[in-house]
Amino acid sequence: MNFTILRHKDFSNGKYWLLTELNLFEYVESLSEENFNFEVQRKIVKNKYLDDLLTTIDLEEPLPNITLAYKDGIKLTNTGSIVLDDSKLDILDGLQRTYRLWAFWKIYTLIKKEEFTNIKDLILKVKTTHPEFFEQGVVDSKFFKDNFPEGKSKIDFEDKYKRFQLYFTIWTNLSEYEMVRKMLILNAGHKTVSTQHQFEILFLSLWKSIDKKVNNVKIIREKETEFNIVKKGERKPGEYIFSSIITSLMSLVLSKPQRISSDLIYKYDLLNENETNSPLQYAENIFKAQFITDLLLELYNIDIEIQKQVGKEGTIWFGKDTTLNGIFAGIGLYLKISDNSKIENIEQEILDAFNKLKSVITVDLNLKGFNTQYDNVTGRSVNIGTLIRTVIMKYVYHRLENEPLSWNQLFNQEMKK
Repeated sequence: MNFTILRHKDFSNGKYWLLTELNLFEYVESLSEENFNFEVQRKIVKNKYLDDLLTTIDLEEPLPNITLAYKDGIKLTNTGSIVLDDSKLDILDGLQRTYRLWAFWKIYTLIKKEEFTNIKDLILKVKTTHPEFFEQGVVDSKFFKDNFPEGKSKIDFEDKYKRFQLYFTIWTNLSEYEMVRKMLILNAGHKTVSTQHQFEILFLSLWKSIDKKVNNVKIIREKETEFNIVKKGERKPGEYIFSSIITSLMSLVLSKPQRISSDLIYKYDLLNENETNSPLQYAENIFKAQFITDLLLELYNIDIEIQKQVGKEGTIWFGKDTTLNGIFAGIGLYLKISDNSKIENIEQEILDAFNKLKSVITVDLNLKGFNTQYDNVTGRSVNIGTLIRTVIMKYVYHRLENEPLSWNQLFNQEMKK
């Protein structure tokens, strides 16, 4: 793509900030499905505010800037324009707009290739060739009635797209760490971007390092189709939500249950945390791909044991965010990880503790008793999530200390505080 440079800033070593301009036709013509599979980005979502994009294009009203990241450094010899390799560009901000503009263009080019005598045949063809456009809520029957009556376009897309100018902010030669930070900043004001997704992009490099490295274990991100199914409890042993694993690791390091929140993202910089006397003194040991891979195997073994002893109810219970956070925090409490005293060979100590937990957690797990106590506190003026995480933490701690307490005792203790 040949971008017109409006402004630029040089940060040396091939790293630039560019404010550029490019016509919409050239932009969508350069795109393919691969441009929408950028790991940092979330999935395509329904958004009623984007339904009027074509009206904006028709009126030639400017759209907000799209932010791109260019994977290589550049040498800026001509400050008037720059040609960038399409395959090396990733969309940091503006994915939803871009996808819709591209989808509309794909529908238009389909019309140019084939003759449609009515709107029903066009809709059927699009559903056959691009079912994802309907599944993701990008188009519906009303969209076709408004823009493609009788199977033909109301506007000349090619003419409109060639005349319409888009504005781009382009960063070149960003490190992965810098790219993730840029994404967090860009997402900070977007209510439709979940905190769950912010966690995922923060630990993207970690996910890529551990993904598919543990047999029978699958780490599922928010953008994947299985996400909602697994989150609701319909899971198999070894299936875990990625953000739950991250908050559970935080719970382990801090020896206290943690939950997903924007505050937690900014309270602790786990990517750079290495201070000896910090409450996160072991973060560098624990947030490593190889250790997490070993830990996931231990977690899977517990998962399987619970399925054998308790059945489906246990599998559902074990995969919940509250359960995992509590279990990891209980291990941290048992090992006194948050204390300032140095623990030799901390990684092995943690793995041994999880191995020990496999032997004791299913002894009189009594999920019926757990559910009875849970039902008793539902609706009362307590933070249910915090209570459950804490109760499970104490359950794990006392099991490992060989002084087990019943769910009734644990719930009562916490309710009296």
